[in-house]
Amino acid sequence: MRLTKTAAATAAILALGGSAFAAGTRDEVTKTMGGSARVQGGGTLRLTVVHRTATAKDFQVTVHYDVTVKSKTVIGFAAHPCKSTSCANQSIQSIALSAGGHHVKFTGHVPVKRRDDGTACVYLEVRDKGPKGKATGEIVHSGHRKGTVLCRKVK
Repeated sequence: MRLTKTAAATAAILALGGSAFAAGTRDEVTKTMGGSARVQGGGTLRLTVVHRTATAKDFQVTVHYDVTVKSKTVIGFAAHPCKSTSCANQSIQSIALSAGGHHVKFTGHVPVKRRDDGTACVYLEVRDKGPKGKATGEIVHSGHRKGTVLCRKVK
């Protein structure tokens, strides 16, 4: 009898823990990217944003980018919590690539900035910085837009 009660209590604790873990959300968006002087158009970019709990103060951002590079270049990723590229707490990474096909992964954290409508967004920008990794670089467009945006409701 004692074993049955212990098993039931353990199952209840695991169920509560599992539901707390499942409270996090995962949102994804997949885009076909344009090209630039050194990046061939048609690459696939998958942006995944994870919000662990409803009250978490940041988003975990993961980008998988399948890209074909025409000649040696540096690809820059920048994830922002607001539309402006000069906003604070952005996550930035540059990756040097040689000519050929590549599967590139970028991970970062972006703070949750709630807007008036109850949503928070992650803005992602991909830049072709050239073979020497120039600071500005050329934006690799996502369709007709300069970047990729993913917004979701937050508490």
